[in-house]
Amino acid sequence: MSAPSSTSVSAGYTAARQQLAHRDRGSAVLDVGGEDRVAFLQGQLTQEMRGLAPGETRDAAGLTPKGKLLFVARAVGLADRICLVLPAVLRAPVFEHLRKYVLGSRVTVEDRSEELFRIGLYGPAAASLDVPAGVFLLPAEGEFSAELLGPAAMRAEVGRLLEEAGSEEVAEGTAEILRIEAGRPRFGTDMNSTNLPDEVGLPRAISTTKGCYVGQEVVARLRTYGRVNRRFVRFRFPEGRIDPGTPLRRPEEETPGKIEAGRVTSSAVSPEAGPIGLGYAFREILDGDRLVSTVASGDIAIVSDLASV
Repeated sequence: MSAPSSTSVSAGYTAARQQLAHRDRGSAVLDVGGEDRVAFLQGQLTQEMRGLAPGETRDAAGLTPKGKLLFVARAVGLADRICLVLPAVLRAPVFEHLRKYVLGSRVTVEDRSEELFRIGLYGPAAASLDVPAGVFLLPAEGEFSAELLGPAAMRAEVGRLLEEAGSEEVAEGTAEILRIEAGRPRFGTDMNSTNLPDEVGLPRAISTTKGCYVGQEVVARLRTYGRVNRRFVRFRFPEGRIDPGTPLRRPEEETPGKIEAGRVTSSAVSPEAGPIGLGYAFREILDGDRLVSTVASGDIAIVSDLASV
């Protein structure tokens, strides 16, 4: 990723924090229809799908039988189907995964990714945006104050609406800064199929009252009898940004690199907060603890629990 200019960061960042800004979000959109759609997704997703009203949105995830993450999604209720909005990287694998399990049931899975647009909205003015009929205004997620989901044929009309509202388009580098500031993990960057959902911290995506979904026994057992060995956290880097992928250790560790105490998965330099990042810290590492890079011992990472910020 090339570094954005300070001018582009300043313009997009200020609008995103104080006024109105937007960014096209690459994503996959899968429609699950048919008479058995609710029962089907009830067994596939961590979230309660019963009672999902048209226009209502619920965060969800799909797990392996061992409780590891297969995907994360936003489930949007429609009159005759449920729309799953996913990161673009998950388009093909989730489509094939769901189709594999619909055999013998009254369920259809359709890939509508090319037919719809998804635009993330930043800033306090997003809530008052008057969107045209046929476009969904979805609730906040991470750094986004809201997001728009609608037919591709209406993309130009929505673009004019945003321009008239004075919305600033957010560049890639600025979007990454805002994401890291908000603490939102990205699938394929900060989380993948090796992670348990409780490691990443997805409380809104997991129902604590429903059962009988793939991976549910592992989730329930962890929450009843134990806890995960690592957790997703924010980092502050007082001596300068630490590259993603860098393992971290305790400063007092005598053999650097022998015991990993954390790892950086994303990092950026925020105009307000300075060098910051996201990643994992093992459970014995507390909020406020200092870790150091195993690559350069002068590089320091201060841990900040997501829940404490």
